[in-house]
Amino acid sequence: MGQTISKSGVKLYDDFRDNLIISKYDNQFVNMRSEKLEKIKSSNSEDALTWNYFKSLREINPNDWLPQLFFLVFKNEFKYPLDNIVINLWQEILPPPSLLEKQKEEGKSEIDAIIESEDFVWLIEAKYKSDISLRTTNNESRDQLIRNIDVGSFYAGEKDFYFSLLYHNDEFVAKGIEKIKEYSGKTLAGLKEMLNHRKESLENIKGICSFKWNDLLKLDLQINHAVENDIFDILKDYLENLDIRN
Repeated sequence: MGQTISKSGVKLYDDFRDNLIISKYDNQFVNMRSEKLEKIKSSNSEDALTWNYFKSLREINPNDWLPQLFFLVFKNEFKYPLDNIVINLWQEILPPPSLLEKQKEEGKSEIDAIIESEDFVWLIEAKYKSDISLRTTNNESRDQLIRNIDVGSFYAGEKDFYFSLLYHNDEFVAKGIEKIKEYSGKTLAGLKEMLNHRKESLENIKGICSFKWNDLLKLDLQINHAVENDIFDILKDYLENLDIRN
């Protein structure tokens, strides 16, 4: 496992796979951008953290973790069937066509993680040691979170839509925490005013909230399948050591 240390003291692996704890030879890497693979080499990589977290959860029966995690985040019972739960990383989503009436073309949004079924969509913006962007290329008032809420609720269509900011600690994502508090406190009418280009109803937006990577460790999970339990134990150990990673 070759590695070097950057001038700022960050560990850089020679092979990005050495920074992963699961699915190291997944087919998704075949068409992944080279710049993204380079970023995964860093021990500070939120892409590596996102991969390790959600790819691990994807290998565990959602009955064993999704209802508890959902309740921890949104303080509501998970009311949806647990059949056909899908987790996708870095899926590209088009903005609502009506956005073009307010600004120049925005392009697709690459979403860190989406958990969804035939009944709901939970879109997650993941941060580790960086904060959110407060503007897009063509709109200085359209920050990264409201953009994701906009494209995500449009993508969800008639499904219930939930949005979360997933982060490590307050120090690195102060702007994101401020924005998520603002948006979670808005009424439906307030969100509609912010996204006044939208011709569709925003009533599918059911929850906006934040949670931390280590919140998963607060859950009292009972995983009966031996292999799945081993996967979760490896993930727990990985998350418990986030604070001492360089």
